[in-house]
Amino acid sequence: MNRMRFWRRLLLLAGLILLLTFRGESTRVSAQSVSVSVQLSNPSCVQVGSACSIQFGGISASGSDPSFSRLEVLVDGKLRVWAGGFFESTAYLTPRMTPAGLKVACGLPGAGGQAGYGKSHLIAVNAYMADGVTSANAAAAVFCPSFEAKSFLPIAKK
Repeated sequence: MNRMRFWRRLLLLAGLILLLTFRGESTRVSAQSVSVSVQLSNPSCVQVGSACSIQFGGISASGSDPSFSRLEVLVDGKLRVWAGGFFESTAYLTPRMTPAGLKVACGLPGAGGQAGYGKSHLIAVNAYMADGVTSANAAAAVFCPSFEAKSFLPIAKK
């Protein structure tokens, strides 16, 4: 038990010495600029049975160097697709990767503010570089077809 306590104190002391040694050091910022761009093509909402599906022609993100980190697709603020990379400079999300699209509610007529359509949904695409500071965004709103689910109940007389 005393040996363990000794090693803990020794490591704590070494950590404090390192902290005090490098405390005044300034970090150098690279003069190289890092950038990232995002493209979202042809988002649409189609009715599939009693639900709707958001589909798109493709999503791509590319960074200026191989420190691209991740690509996120959010629908109405909820994360629906996440793609990460390691030593990558681009990321793609094609329709074949999500063949059924992203399932959403269709909504009643006029629910999204447009007559003849159902709910509207906001699609946001975010791409980030590994530094956590550099990012790019793309957004689009799609209107889904309206859908009224009608249930007919039989009237039974006793």
